[in-house]
Amino acid sequence: MNATFSDITSRIQEPPQWWDQNGTPRYGKFHPSQSPSIYSNTVALLEIECQSCRDRFVVEMHSGWFEDREFNPKKLHYGDPPNHGCVGDTMNCIDLRVLEVWHRESFSVWQRVKLLEGAMDAPQWFVPAPKSKQMTKRKRTRTRASN
Repeated sequence: MNATFSDITSRIQEPPQWWDQNGTPRYGKFHPSQSPSIYSNTVALLEIECQSCRDRFVVEMHSGWFEDREFNPKKLHYGDPPNHGCVGDTMNCIDLRVLEVWHRESFSVWQRVKLLEGAMDAPQWFVPAPKSKQMTKRKRTRTRASN
């Protein structure tokens, strides 16, 4: 579960445009140089969804020179979504799409790699409910009120 960052979000009226890999809300236009690690050499911007309320978020993930892992953007998993006051804050998110991928060698200029963008591989643990069974926020509110 990510921190609420209410010390930041309570002072800024507009919603964040994206969240970084640490769940920190970001308000400026995304650029890979805004990654929280100065050692990043590959940065991906993803669209994810909360398992519970189905709210969508744009999030950043990165890999750096000192990390020993393969960075395949379509196989990434963000983990818990940004904290948004929902029971889904404690659940793994649903990874939907790779919106942007950027790469650089050493400390050179960032270059976009559009070939790696698009729909993400569905996680093996997630089986979506049929659309007719998914509850909307409105239905969920009425259900709670009727109890």
